[in-house]
Amino acid sequence: DAALRGQTRVEIAKLHRELGATTIYVTHDQVEAMTLADRVVVLRDGQIEQVGTPLQLYDRPANQFVAQFIGTPQMNVV
Repeated sequence: DAALRGQTRVEIAKLHRELGATTIYVTHDQVEAMTLADRVVVLRDGQIEQVGTPLQLYDRPANQFVAQFIGTPQMNVV
């Protein structure tokens, strides 16, 4: 459920801060990626589309795929 997901996100972020360890978190959820990560890697078909901070990806997406994936609400492409 949504409350549990939010609580889990908070706990993961807390552990990451406390341990100071490198963490790889795999998700298809943009909100999780953008709120938990210091750096994000966007993949498509096993290929790296863009690497950067959440703000870099949001402000300067490398291509339409990244823009549509990161955008909230999702970009409407005509």
